[in-house]
Amino acid sequence: MRRLVIFGLFLGLSACGGPSDPIQALLDRAERAAEDRDATALRACLADDFAGPDGLTADAAADLARRSLAGYETVALDVYDVDIEREPGSARVELRADFTGEARKIGPLAALLPPGASYRFDLELATRDGEWRVVHASWEPAPLAGPE
Repeated sequence: MRRLVIFGLFLGLSACGGPSDPIQALLDRAERAAEDRDATALRACLADDFAGPDGLTADAAADLARRSLAGYETVALDVYDVDIEREPGSARVELRADFTGEARKIGPLAALLPPGASYRFDLELATRDGEWRVVHASWEPAPLAGPE
């Protein structure tokens, strides 16, 4: 399930802010990169000093995203319960992200990759060299929401 969290981290960020918001620009880049399965572009959204759970570094997160994205034909995310606390040069974003994906039809791969997951995220964003980056991320699984 750790690999699904990377989808949430990068795709889920896209629900925050407005079109002229520099935080939104970062989130939009991350979403496009994930949808294009471009782990290099995803890595560019992370600060060099990024810290995730269990010592996950920016490079390790990009490698995990690369492997995970390669297994899916399509990915989609429903993001809600977004709360942003802004300060000069930093922001804290809390959100919930429900992931759905269709695995590639390669041998037993489709049976191995989960078609959905839900997580609550706590993200810290900051400016690094004049650009917004994700500097810290933590998350916990949440029950998948059923149809309304």
